[in-house]
Amino acid sequence: MSTTTINPVTVTAASSERPATTTKLTGLTPHNITALTGLTGWTVTKTTATYSGNPTAALDAVQKRMDHVRSTEGGRATGYASLIAVRNKLRECSTGASHPAVTVTVKRAKKTTSPRTRTGSPTARLTRKRQTEYTTAELVLALETAWAAIRANHTDVPAVVIIVGSGTATKHAKYGHFAPTRWQHGEQRLAEVLISGEGLQRPVDEVFTTLLHEAAHALADVREIKDTSRQGRWHNQKFADLASELGLDATKDPKIGWSPCTLRKETATIYNSVLADLKKALIAYRHPEALGGQAKKNTNAVACACQCPRRIRVAKAVLAEGEITCGICDSTFEPDE
Repeated sequence: MSTTTINPVTVTAASSERPATTTKLTGLTPHNITALTGLTGWTVTKTTATYSGNPTAALDAVQKRMDHVRSTEGGRATGYASLIAVRNKLRECSTGASHPAVTVTVKRAKKTTSPRTRTGSPTARLTRKRQTEYTTAELVLALETAWAAIRANHTDVPAVVIIVGSGTATKHAKYGHFAPTRWQHGEQRLAEVLISGEGLQRPVDEVFTTLLHEAAHALADVREIKDTSRQGRWHNQKFADLASELGLDATKDPKIGWSPCTLRKETATIYNSVLADLKKALIAYRHPEALGGQAKKNTNAVACACQCPRRIRVAKAVLAEGEITCGICDSTFEPDE
């Protein structure tokens, strides 16, 4: 969008019968015309727009349209930059309502001959630009607030470190995970709850269900209950009981057990304000990983993983001799299916 310039304000002489004050914009670009079309009080033609009122009233009309576009479509909406250009020029007009007619000319600026100096790589410049529009701070704060609300209603749920990351970087896609003692804070070990960026495009009640799902795993860890097997993919009846305690209804899936959960209506009512705040923060989501082709499987070894999850490959004969335990999470390395 090109910038705009303003010509000196010209005022027509007042006659004995003073006409209604009008504000006329001339030399408009097609983008300006499109942005001003439909505004109350404005009459738009091919290259001009006339407002039946003084410049202050014209400015208010443009500002109201900008506020509406900003709140409903955001600052990158089509025509928003054109509205900014018109608003800025109207602000420069200091002529008051006592004049019978005011003409404000808006022209397209000529291209500057001096090149703009740009530093950094295109990727770095793009990152900086996006960073001014969106950050994860509000999202993480909303997730942490939701976890605090869960802990307030269920005091056995421990404090955790909440992170947002990829849920499709591994073989099995996931909306979240719970990992005990993953973080170190002074002398204290803290568990980790990951919420996948790919799952943030779901409705807010489903994202909150994922938080409660991971809270059920956290309860199992605190109470030393073995609620999963097969690298955490199979959820047993004990997990279903913990999920129910937190306000979820679990259903049994033939491949992953009692993992699928839905939020009860009464639970949603309890966390109504939390869901409202979380919904406001769900304004972006992550695209899935573009994974390459799978490597050939070694039939002489078995890929196994623990709850961390760390992965190892073990000969079938060695695995058959007995369980192999992870020294970090104390869970058993189990083969992939």
